[in-house]
Amino acid sequence: MLAVILANAVILGWATYGGSALPYLEAVEQFVIGLFVVEMILKLYAWRGGFWRDGWNWFDFGVVVISLIPASGPFAVLRILRVLRVLRAITAVPQMRQIIGALFKAVPGMGTVIGLLLIVVYTSAILAQQMFGESVPEFFGNLGTSLYTMFLLMTTENWPDVSDEVLAHHPYGWVFFVVYIVLTAFIILNLVIGVIVTSMEQEFGKGRWEEDQQLELVQHNAVMDRLAELSEQVRRLEGRLREEGAAEVSVVGGDAPEGEAGEAGEGGTRARE
Repeated sequence: MLAVILANAVILGWATYGGSALPYLEAVEQFVIGLFVVEMILKLYAWRGGFWRDGWNWFDFGVVVISLIPASGPFAVLRILRVLRVLRAITAVPQMRQIIGALFKAVPGMGTVIGLLLIVVYTSAILAQQMFGESVPEFFGNLGTSLYTMFLLMTTENWPDVSDEVLAHHPYGWVFFVVYIVLTAFIILNLVIGVIVTSMEQEFGKGRWEEDQQLELVQHNAVMDRLAELSEQVRRLEGRLREEGAAEVSVVGGDAPEGEAGEAGEGGTRARE
């Protein structure tokens, strides 16, 4: 199926050139869609209700349904979404699913950092509009223009053009740009990257952690079995020691009367003598 998905991606790209091969490409595309439909039917038959418990299966099902939309009619515009079939490569490669899963798990942490970034950008845009709006209206004439300029500065794309225009009217304006770029491009954006990297480490480490837990469980069971075996051996040794002790006691108890009788016999013989 991964080979079919990659072939489908090649067909979609080739079809953008048009030409005489387009009818043949469309025929092959219909064949690929048929394979996707057969695969989906087999999955639904094999997994029954369990098919809907996986979000990736929902994604595959939606992509296949979109592929079946006719090229004409009111829903023809949705045909452009057929390019989403290329994204099925994500569901076919487990490592890709792990990366996407890690990104989704990083969303809560990224939301906090991105919220902080938006606050900084919005505040800086208002400050820049108030300080540079009259002298450089093409970059800071209103809030919308200023926000767009702040975004460009954050990406460090052509930011010298903006700063040079401002410095021509405000010699100390460089302080604002240096502080803003260091704060956003070098600090806050790196926090976003840090959150994503941490989430990916946790996602990829989860499999290793489960393997370690299984290995520890096997080792624990082996140690417990060995302890049970040693306990059984100790119990047997204790039983043997008790049996040997009882045998010695019985032997000592049987010899004492014979000794006393012997001593009494020897005393009677001395008396007669």
